[in-house]
Amino acid sequence: MSASSAVRVLKMAQTTEVKGDGQKVTGLVYQDRASGQVHEVELEGIFVQIGLLPNSEWLKGTLELSRFGEIIVDAKGQTSLPGVFAAGDVTTVPYKQIVIAVGEGAKASLSAFDHLIRTSAPA
Repeated sequence: MSASSAVRVLKMAQTTEVKGDGQKVTGLVYQDRASGQVHEVELEGIFVQIGLLPNSEWLKGTLELSRFGEIIVDAKGQTSLPGVFAAGDVTTVPYKQIVIAVGEGAKASLSAFDHLIRTSAPA
């Protein structure tokens, strides 16, 4: 990034077009969701975030959730209910990206396996 480059975060923006020259991204056209105005920005790259609301409504009253509706997990992916593990964007783990979610899923599955081999099975 050059000294004249700047990082800009657009909020409440509905992307309508990502422009490019066939080799790289060159611009973005978006509509401001609050005002309805359409804007075009010249840029060299984009990072798109789709949303922040986890799909956890069905777990209310079963597992401990954060104020944002994320499933609260410990370092091993364990939830507030013993034997129940969670991973991915629905949890309190920061940086909600697919590569993070995959690693967290592997960790939670290994933790669940560990839990199962250390806990006697119900009769």
